[in-house]
Amino acid sequence: MLRYSTYRSIYDKPVQEEVSSDKSLLDVICDFAKSRAGKTLVILMIFIMGWTGAFSVVAGGMDKPKGEKHVIVQPGDTLWSIASSHKPQEMDTRDYVSSISENNGLRGPEIQAGDVLALPLW
Repeated sequence: MLRYSTYRSIYDKPVQEEVSSDKSLLDVICDFAKSRAGKTLVILMIFIMGWTGAFSVVAGGMDKPKGEKHVIVQPGDTLWSIASSHKPQEMDTRDYVSSISENNGLRGPEIQAGDVLALPLW
């Protein structure tokens, strides 16, 4: 009958406990977010993003157009090229394309040479 023995062969590799010190970035972020400083930082970031978004909505909105300017579409013109050359300096081209489309009842970006477009003026 075999008994328990403390005998170890000198040829066996020593048993090492696996200690994993590699943490993923997500683990590090979660650990930080659980701390008091992390919670404060998350709340501060949410607050700042909320105010930034609210400010951009208020600052980005322009009043209604004050008038309109008529432009005849030339061969090779696109809605984007017309919008980028006639838009107000502080306005985004995408917004101006949208306002031109809305002002002229366009359903898409298709325009043809000879068309007359009413461009809103601010």
